[in-house]
Amino acid sequence: MIRAQKFYKTLPSKITQAEQAWLESQPDAPKPQPRFIEHPPDGSEAQRLLGGALQSKYDFVDDDDLPNGETR
Repeated sequence: MIRAQKFYKTLPSKITQAEQAWLESQPDAPKPQPRFIEHPPDGSEAQRLLGGALQSKYDFVDDDDLPNGETR
């Protein structure tokens, strides 16, 4: 009975330590890279004053590009 109480009392800290060790052992995942595109003005008065449209895109990493067949 006392062993069970001790086990369940220390379980949360053991889980936290195991989770932290696992997270530290994982390689850093590649992050999507932003790409900003500025389009030329279309000739309208507003775009003549403010400039052309802005667009942002993200280039995501394909699973095929990951080393050693790793997955996310």
